[in-house]
Amino acid sequence: DETAAAEDPKGARDNTPQCLVPEAPGTATYGNDVVSIDASNINNGYLCVSYLGTCPKVKLQITGPDQITYTYDIYGQDYETFPLTSGDGTYSVGVYENISGTQYATTFYQELNVTLADPFLPFLYPNQYVNFTPDSEVVRKAEELAAPANTDLDVVSNIYNYVVGSISYDDAKAADLPNGYLSDVDETLRSGSGICLDYAALMAAMLRSQGIPTHLEV
Repeated sequence: DETAAAEDPKGARDNTPQCLVPEAPGTATYGNDVVSIDASNINNGYLCVSYLGTCPKVKLQITGPDQITYTYDIYGQDYETFPLTSGDGTYSVGVYENISGTQYATTFYQELNVTLADPFLPFLYPNQYVNFTPDSEVVRKAEELAAPANTDLDVVSNIYNYVVGSISYDDAKAADLPNGYLSDVDETLRSGSGICLDYAALMAAMLRSQGIPTHLEV
């Protein structure tokens, strides 16, 4: 069908998804009775953390060699993935349990020496904020949007234009957002609406699934 081919020509760039999958194999672990940190893949730009205790409010802080501290909520016993975005060097990792109000006590602390195999890896793997798998709907949509592209920049443009053109801002959601909100990128794609974090996480997941390093800033 020459008409269809003209409307949607295949670009020169390979649009096969390139979804990296984080793992926690247990070859290098740190922790105590309530915290487990799997550092087996820190050279790939991420670590995995599991909290086994009973405190309902638990924070993770990661401070890199640039002395920038990133704070996350930990939600359960399953391992969650967190990026190491500050390049090579020493990272401090602390897990803190809520005592009362805004007061937290140190539950576990560990320093890790990181030498990244590739400086872009932290921006390619899924993690707690950019959460997708090879089976995610956003991966298939990104593959579709990347099909006509000749270059990575074409992919960025196609995905950006799709996200800003197809997702509407959800004012009601923004007005009643729960603490520690995390984006569900497939739900954003299905609903066609979201808040700023949903826009960013959706675009980041799509680009990462196409092998394009993308930094999400919260």
